[in-house]
Amino acid sequence: MLTLYGTCAVVVSLAVVAIAVAAIRTMSHVNKALDQVSKLTGEIQVWVGQIDTLTREARETVYSVRDVIAPIRRVVDRFEALGERTAGFSAAVLDEVEAPIRTAVAVIRGVRSMTAHFKERLSHRFTQGRAATNGGSEDE
Repeated sequence: MLTLYGTCAVVVSLAVVAIAVAAIRTMSHVNKALDQVSKLTGEIQVWVGQIDTLTREARETVYSVRDVIAPIRRVVDRFEALGERTAGFSAAVLDEVEAPIRTAVAVIRGVRSMTAHFKERLSHRFTQGRAATNGGSEDE
């Protein structure tokens, strides 16, 4: 029986040693994992700092753009009003000038037409008058 107790003691001792070795290996792996998590946490803190800086810069940019948008809108509104006034002024000028110019163009066309007609009549009269004079009255 003593050998049974001795064997059991040896088996239990080996089991305890195996459990201790497994626990030490597990603790080693856990330490490595904790080191990696610690490194990752440090990197995440750096990233969070960069994201915070980026967010701050984006907010500053948005505030700057908001400050610039109001004057740009005022300028656009002024150009719009100026464009409307210019279009109205142009329409008024065209309304006032168009009719007299059309009348002047019509008068000029009429004068050209009449001049061409008189010129044709005069040149026709002179060519017919010479032919009649050269025909028969000089011989007699």
